[in-house]
Amino acid sequence: MNLDAITTSVESALEAQLRFASDGSVAEAGQALITALGPALRDAGMQLARQAADEVGAQLPDHEVEVVLDGDDPSLRVNRTESDTQEVDPSDLDARITLRLPTNLKEIIEEAADIGGDSVNTYVVKTLSGSAKRKGDRTSGNTLKGRFDL
Repeated sequence: MNLDAITTSVESALEAQLRFASDGSVAEAGQALITALGPALRDAGMQLARQAADEVGAQLPDHEVEVVLDGDDPSLRVNRTESDTQEVDPSDLDARITLRLPTNLKEIIEEAADIGGDSVNTYVVKTLSGSAKRKGDRTSGNTLKGRFDL
């Protein structure tokens, strides 16, 4: 969100109105008002960004939306949160598949399972279960695509 563009637009509109002031003291007071409004407009922009983050976050299950500063301007960062995956009942594990993986991918999966304290089978079931539960229109990579009501 480019707050400078918003601030400049409001300042320009006020300056345009001040051109009609015939009294120099009115123009001077108007310029003081414009100067004082700068920080208030930036604060309002930050509040809008926080409200947008709250609204988008409420519409994205298993995601956290936060406002971060990109330079002086706010932007929204969306991070997937760990979803609460239900524990798998061993008696439900009766379906089998055979999967051939490249050696390096198998090693990555084994390492991730080990870090999480799970068996490879449990890790794969949890990961796939979490992916299947996620909602939304997704594109490839880390892009999340959809409409959000603000």
